[in-house]
Amino acid sequence: MINSLALTLLLGFELSFYLLIVQTGIAEHFNSDILVLSPLFIGGVSGTILAGFNWGKLNNPIHKIILALSIQLFMSFLYPSYSPLGLFILGLAIGMMAPLGIYLFKQHQQRSLFFALAIAYTVGTYNFTSVASDRIYMAIFFSAIVFLSALTLKDFKVQKIERTDYNIITFIPFVLWIFLDSNLFETLSRHEGINIWDNYTYTIIFFHLLGLISAYFIKAKQKQQHFFIFVLFVLSYVLSYLELPFALAIIYPFVISYYNVIVFTSLTKLTSLKDLSFVMVFVGWAASGTGLALALSKLLH
Repeated sequence: MINSLALTLLLGFELSFYLLIVQTGIAEHFNSDILVLSPLFIGGVSGTILAGFNWGKLNNPIHKIILALSIQLFMSFLYPSYSPLGLFILGLAIGMMAPLGIYLFKQHQQRSLFFALAIAYTVGTYNFTSVASDRIYMAIFFSAIVFLSALTLKDFKVQKIERTDYNIITFIPFVLWIFLDSNLFETLSRHEGINIWDNYTYTIIFFHLLGLISAYFIKAKQKQQHFFIFVLFVLSYVLSYLELPFALAIIYPFVISYYNVIVFTSLTKLTSLKDLSFVMVFVGWAASGTGLALALSKLLH
């Protein structure tokens, strides 16, 4: 029971930290300047790759997590005015946490995963309209929660599962979903006419939760899931072009939550931390970074 609660809080508030501090807070503070933010991206990719390697005596995933979160907590006190080195170090910690956090979850821990995502989307949506430069208390609070949760798990044994082969092709649709999500998210958050978070906070939270519930209870084949997600993304983009914020506040949060359950569940099936780190570089950093770059270019909107 204690481990399940600690897992839920760890992933839930780490995702909240990423959404409110890294993805929106720091990006907004530096005016989404890709060149200025590049050390954060480089650090993130480096940390994700580093997490998959053997660290000698410090090779327990929990111990790696505690080290990464110690760095994150320290860097949170410096928010939001980071030097290039500070951005790199913070990115390194966030990058390490990406595969390590997911690696703790296994198939029998889906309930903890559900509540973690519910926390992230509720906290992230509710605080989205807060002033980005004033979120230092969030950075410290979220980091403290995940750090204490990790300490609670210091004796937690990650379930050993026999290594299974995986086909990298099966993860290609996930790269597309995250790219489409990142591009649309960054576009909407900068578009005054369709910034849905200002007026439809509780609507968005409700449909985030509905998307999570639907993903857990709708049993469909993989191809059907991909088609369903594709249709919802097409509809989301159409609604954004037509500038229909209320309809967008219903469809877009639903598809975000729905596809993320599919992505997280699939990633937890990877039994090798090195394989997981490799996949996360593309599914996470490459896809979201490309989406951000395209959004700033305004080629699609």
